[in-house]
Amino acid sequence: MQPEKLVADIIKEQSLIIGESLAKSRAESTGIIKFKSSNIEDISISNGSPSETIEKVVQSYEQVFGQASVEVCISVIRRFPADDVNMFLPESLKSRVLAR
Repeated sequence: MQPEKLVADIIKEQSLIIGESLAKSRAESTGIIKFKSSNIEDISISNGSPSETIEKVVQSYEQVFGQASVEVCISVIRRFPADDVNMFLPESLKSRVLAR
């Protein structure tokens, strides 16, 4: 699995709650995520490890919407097999995601 898929799914899920424009804006505010088109899943990740990218995206949503947005991100991550995503997860999320 590519980390872009995981990040795109997190952004997409956030967009269902806070709206697409705001979800994209918060993702772009990380300085790592860029949208290649108007499609919310059409992202590119620049400069940064997958774990750093995921951590920054989650923190970006948390800064505005608090713990509830973190829980949404964790829920998305848990949809994937642990073996597929574990290598991408920052330490700050690993124990929370794996504690199912």
